[in-house]
Amino acid sequence: MSPATSGPVPQPGGPALELMVHGVGGATPQGMLGDPRTVRVTGDATAAVYRRAEDAGADLRPGRRRGPEGPVREAYCWSNLTSGDGARALWLLLLPFMVVNLAHWMRPATTGRTRTSRLYGTLVRLIALSLTVLFTAAACEVALDLTAWQCAGSARCSRDSSWIGFLSAVNDGWWSQPGRRLSLAALVPAALVGLLWYLSNRTWSAYETQRPPDTATAAARRAAGPEENGDSASAANPGNQGDSSSATSASAPAASSAASSAASAPSAPSAPSAPSTSSAPSAPDARAASRIPGAPGPGQNARDTPGRGESPAAGSRGSLPATADGERGAAARTRDPAGPALGRPGFWYGRRLVARLRAAHTAAGFLVIAAAVAGAAARHDRSAGVRALEVAGWLLEGVLVLAGVLVVAVVLRRGRSEDVLDNRTDRAVVSRLPLVSLVLLAVAMVYASWSRPGWASQGTLPGEVAFRVIAVAQGGLVVLLAVAAGVMHLRVRHGRTAMRGLGGPAVALLACALGGVMAGGVAQRVAGWLDGAGTPGEGGEAIPGPPVLLSWQASVIPVLLLLLVVPLCVLGVRTRRAARALGDRVERDYPDERPDRVRTRRIATVRARAGLTDAAPTLIAILSFATLLLGAGAVAGAWISGEVPGEAFDSAHPLLEAAVDAAQALGSWLVGLGFVLFVTWGRRAYRDASARRTIGILWDVGTFWPRAAHPFAPPCYAERAVPDLTWRMASWTSTTGGRLVISGHSQGSVLAAAAVWQLPAATRRRVALLTFGSPLERLYGRWFPAYFGAGQLRGLYRELHCWRNLWRYTDPIGGPVRLAAEDGRPAVDREALRDPVVYGRTDAHPLPEPVLGHSGYQADPAFAEERRALLERLPPALPRRRAAAVPHQGSSGRS
Repeated sequence: MSPATSGPVPQPGGPALELMVHGVGGATPQGMLGDPRTVRVTGDATAAVYRRAEDAGADLRPGRRRGPEGPVREAYCWSNLTSGDGARALWLLLLPFMVVNLAHWMRPATTGRTRTSRLYGTLVRLIALSLTVLFTAAACEVALDLTAWQCAGSARCSRDSSWIGFLSAVNDGWWSQPGRRLSLAALVPAALVGLLWYLSNRTWSAYETQRPPDTATAAARRAAGPEENGDSASAANPGNQGDSSSATSASAPAASSAASSAASAPSAPSAPSAPSTSSAPSAPDARAASRIPGAPGPGQNARDTPGRGESPAAGSRGSLPATADGERGAAARTRDPAGPALGRPGFWYGRRLVARLRAAHTAAGFLVIAAAVAGAAARHDRSAGVRALEVAGWLLEGVLVLAGVLVVAVVLRRGRSEDVLDNRTDRAVVSRLPLVSLVLLAVAMVYASWSRPGWASQGTLPGEVAFRVIAVAQGGLVVLLAVAAGVMHLRVRHGRTAMRGLGGPAVALLACALGGVMAGGVAQRVAGWLDGAGTPGEGGEAIPGPPVLLSWQASVIPVLLLLLVVPLCVLGVRTRRAARALGDRVERDYPDERPDRVRTRRIATVRARAGLTDAAPTLIAILSFATLLLGAGAVAGAWISGEVPGEAFDSAHPLLEAAVDAAQALGSWLVGLGFVLFVTWGRRAYRDASARRTIGILWDVGTFWPRAAHPFAPPCYAERAVPDLTWRMASWTSTTGGRLVISGHSQGSVLAAAAVWQLPAATRRRVALLTFGSPLERLYGRWFPAYFGAGQLRGLYRELHCWRNLWRYTDPIGGPVRLAAEDGRPAVDREALRDPVVYGRTDAHPLPEPVLGHSGYQADPAFAEERRALLERLPPALPRRRAAAVPHQGSSGRS
C-alpha cells in the first residue's frame, strides 16, 4: 500500500519535488530533465523514474541549497509501455477489439439506473464476444471454406494451386475426403485463436497481474481499529493469507499515518457541499460499514462482498447509487456514494476479469471452429442415412450448443469488481472452458475424419448464414445499446457530453464495421488469389467465392466514402472562414506588435485547424449513422438476392449496373488495401516518432482503459503507470514530508489525475497538480463523462490543495478544464497562453518564433511561474521521517 503523509508540526521550507509525466509520443529522461547525465531512481526498463545525476540523494541532504533551480525534478518515462520493437505493430490488427473496449468506458454519467447500467455493460460484452466469433468465422471461411472445401474440391483450382494438390479430390488420396480436408484446415484458425490466447495471457501476466497499492482497504482497517477488522491480516483475508499478509504488513505504517494525519495536515478550502472522495474512510464510517447487514464483518474477506456489473457510480447522497459493479445494498453502502470511480482500489486491477473473459472468448473461438467442422459432416450424415454417424452428429452438435450457452452465460454474469483488489480465482467450470472447448474441437475433427466414401464437396459451406446472423446480431445489440445509453443520459444531462451520450454505441458500431472490413478484406483477397484472374462470386469461375454478404459489405464502402465527402467539404469551408474571422483576434493578442498580414493569417489558420477536434462528435455521428443504414442495406440485399451486387443488378439500368459493378470492384480492393494499411501504419507508427505523434493519440487513449469488454484488446498501460505514480508520490511525501507538484503533459496529465485520485486524502492535500496541453475535459470529459465528467473533475479540484492548467488556442489536443473559481480559490485554467510567444522579431527574439501548438509548454515563462506559485500555496514541509528514509539506489533501477 502507498504510505500516507504524516507528521506533527509543519516546518518552513523543506524538500520540494516536481514529478514530470510526458505525453503521447514518448520522451527520454535526458530530454525531459534537460541534462544528458541522468540516473534511474526506481523502476525498470519498461517504466521508471529518473533524476539528474547531481540531484541523486538530494532529499537526504536537508542543507542543500537549490537557489533559482527550484524543486528537484523527476521524470517518469512510460513510453515503453505502449511502444517498443516493430512487432508491437501487430497490435494494430487488434484495433476492433480495442475500439469496442472503449465503448464500455464511454457510458453516460447517471444516478440510480443500476439495471440500465448493468444492461449497458452486458451489451458491450456481448458485442465484444460477437467480434471474436466474427474473426474466428473469417479465419474458418478462408481456411475451411475457400481453401479446403472449394479450392481443394475443384479440379481447376487445385490444379492451378499446386501447394494444395495433396488435398485435391481428384487425387483420390487419404486427404481427399472433405471431412479430413476440413479437419486439417481447422488447425489454421485454431492456431489463430491460440495465438490470441497467448498474447492476451502474456500481456495479462505483465500488466493485470501487477498488484497496485491497496491504499483504501488497509487505511480503513487501521482507522477502524483491530477490534473492527479481526485480529490479523490472515483473519481479514483468509482466502489469500500469503498475499494479503505481506501487503498489510508493508502498508501498516502508512495506513496508520493516514489516519493520524487526517486531522493534523492542513486541508484545502472547499465548498460546504463538496463531496468527499477520500480513499481512506474515517473510523466511524468503517465501524458503521461493519454493522451493515451483508457488509464484510470481522474476519470476513472484503472481496466476498457482492460486486458485479459496470456502473461508475455518479451517485448523490440522497439515493443509493449504482456502483462500479452495478450492485445495490450493503456493498453500495460501504463507501461514499459520491466517490469517483477512478479512486477505487480495484479500478486498475483487472486480473480476474481479464482471465475470465479470456477463457470465455478462447472457448468461443474453438467452439466456432468445431461447429464449422462437425456441422459439415453432420449435414452429410443426415442425408446419407448412416444411423450411427447421424446420432453421433446430433450428440456432438448438442454438446457444442450447450458449451456455447455456457460461454455466453459466463460473459453475461460477470462484470468488474472495483471496490476491492479481487485476487480470487474463478471456478474450474470457467477457468477450464478453453481446455474443454479444445477437447470438443478434437472430437469434432475425429468425427469429421471418419471415412465417408462418396462424399464430395459442392458449393460452399454454410458461412453465408453465419455471417448474416452475426451482422444482424451486432446491429441489434448496437441499437439496444443506444437505447440504454439514451436512457442513462436523460437522467443526468450535460451539454458537453459528446453525441448526447451516444458515443459508446457509435464507437461499438464502428468496431463492428472495422471487424467486418478486416474479415471481408482477408476473405476477398484470398478468394481472388485462389481464383486467379476470375472474379469470386460470379458465374463461370473456379470457385463460388466467399459469402455474398461480404461482397455487399465491401460494395457499400465507396458509397460511405462519397457520403463523407459532403461533411468534410463543409468542415473545410467553415475552417477557412473561421481562420479569416480569427485574424483580428490574433492581432489583438499582440497589441504592441506591428501587424503582418501573412503572419496573422498563419497563426489564425493554426488556431482554426486546432478547433477541428471539437467537430469530431459530429463527424463520428454522421459516420456511424451512415454505417448503420448502409450495413442494414447490405444485409437486406444479400438476403433477398442471394447474389453478389454485380449479378443482382445485372438487369437494371445500364448506368446503375455500371455503378454497382464499379462499387463492387472498388470495394473489394479497398478492403484489401485497408488491411494492408493497418499493418503498414502500425509499423511506421512504432518506428517513426513523428508518425507516432500523429496517430498515437488515438492508440494511447484506447489502451489507457482496462480491458473490461474484450480480453484480446491491447493491454492497459495505465494499470502499471497509475500505481507507479501513486506509490512514488505517497512514498516520497511520507519519507520527506515535503511538497510535491506533479506536472503532466497531454496524456501524461490524464495519468497524473488518475494517480492523484488513488492517493489517500492526507497525501492528496500535500500534492499540487499542474496540467498543460491536457485533454482532460476536451477529450476525456466529453467522451468518458462517467469518469472524467464535469462533476468528477470538480470533485478532484475541491480535494486538491491547488491545481492549475495551461492551454493554448493553437493546441489541437489540449484545452481548458472549465472549472471556475470558488470559495476564494482561483480557477483551474490560466488565461490562454500566447502562441507564438512573440508576434514578430524583438531584441530578445531576433528570429521568428514558431507556432508550437501542442508542444513546448515548459519553455513558456508561464510554466515556471505557475509551478512556483503552486509550491508556495502548498502547506509547509513536515519533519522528515528518518526511520523511513531509504538511501538512493543509484542507476540500478531496483526499488
